[in-house]
Amino acid sequence: MLFVSKGADAQAVVSPPVNAAQASRIMFVDPSSTKVSLGKVNLIVNPLTRKGNLYVGEYEIKVTPYYFKNERGTLELVAPDDSVQKLLGGIPIKFTGKATDNKNSKPKVIIGNVTPSANDRGNVTFTIVTDNGLMVFNTSYHFGE
Repeated sequence: MLFVSKGADAQAVVSPPVNAAQASRIMFVDPSSTKVSLGKVNLIVNPLTRKGNLYVGEYEIKVTPYYFKNERGTLELVAPDDSVQKLLGGIPIKFTGKATDNKNSKPKVIIGNVTPSANDRGNVTFTIVTDNGLMVFNTSYHFGE
């Protein structure tokens, strides 16, 4: 996932690097759901930890009533220091990433945006690109230890 700040500034602003305490904070994403044709998809994201320039964790998708479409896998969101610094500074950012299903190892592209409401929490939208179209999940997040 590539974090990109919203809007363009006339002058580039150099943010200080994310310190070790900020980098070690865990991102918690609340469960969310979206409707699909004749059903509902629930997205559960386990706590995301920062590893290098990525936030990494496990995810689960449960599709009702199409249980055979359920999946579990790894979520990777690209998070360079400058984008994390902007997010922690209250600036909305856009991102990309991938979700890789454990069953078939086929990655799905993820795009989205994060809008902070306070320095350690806010709203996040995940848009997952699937063979059947886009699934959009709107939820909230917070940072913790």
